[in-house]
Amino acid sequence: MSGDNGIAAGAAPGAATATAGDGRSMLQVSGLHKRYGKLEVLRGIDLSVDRGGVVVVMGPSGSGKSTMLRCLTFLEKPDAGRVRVGDVTIDVDDHDADINGRIRQVRRNVGMVFQHFNLFPHKTAVQNVMEGPLVVRRMPEAQARELAVGLLAKVGLADRADHYPSQLSGGQQQRVAIARALAMEPQVMLYDEPTSALDPELVGEVLAVMKRLAKDGMTMVVVTHEIGFAQDVADRVIFMDGGVIVEEGEASQLFSAAREERTRRFLGLIKREPGGG
Repeated sequence: MSGDNGIAAGAAPGAATATAGDGRSMLQVSGLHKRYGKLEVLRGIDLSVDRGGVVVVMGPSGSGKSTMLRCLTFLEKPDAGRVRVGDVTIDVDDHDADINGRIRQVRRNVGMVFQHFNLFPHKTAVQNVMEGPLVVRRMPEAQARELAVGLLAKVGLADRADHYPSQLSGGQQQRVAIARALAMEPQVMLYDEPTSALDPELVGEVLAVMKRLAKDGMTMVVVTHEIGFAQDVADRVIFMDGGVIVEEGEASQLFSAAREERTRRFLGLIKREPGGG
């Protein structure tokens, strides 16, 4: 960052760059672009997340938040830019023979939790959590089960290990999805609106698990409109609109004294929503 306001020198007018850049970053993104036909969804995202840091991303529908997360794991291939997770760097313009191997490494190092749980309906909770270690990590079955049981206990579901998704509430299913992502022992966890599909009374149990993971030092990027969670947990909050980072700062600063009119207008709307704070 340069200056006191967290906006890098040379940034495009109206766009902030969310960067730490002090050598401690676990996740570093530079110049990320994504286009669908004529629609430019990401217009040069720069982002850095420190090891153990928690960044909350907010913005209106269509601002590029979910696309950014999917590009970080190459579920969507960016059109330009560079992504580094830990020690693995991928430059989108690279065409060397090893790029697919590096993409697989990044995917192993990043856990992702989606809005919808995407659990295997024919597998129990413990079997869902075991799947990645068994198939991807080639872990022996007994070891994978021990890991899965421990992770289900970590998310408060030790007594639901043998239940199928249809026997679990939405909040419980999302906690299984979090345990499943953790089973790959990721360096970074990405959450794409993890509570938006839940009934309001179930939101708290999922956020409580995420807060514990943050307290334990997990590096996290969370797309959410849960202001209370951001105030309690986030090191920084980023506001995106139109495929750029408009503004970023500490939660207390952004929620009480946002600089940009677009940010203030958006925060005013979500604060009036039920559960918005």
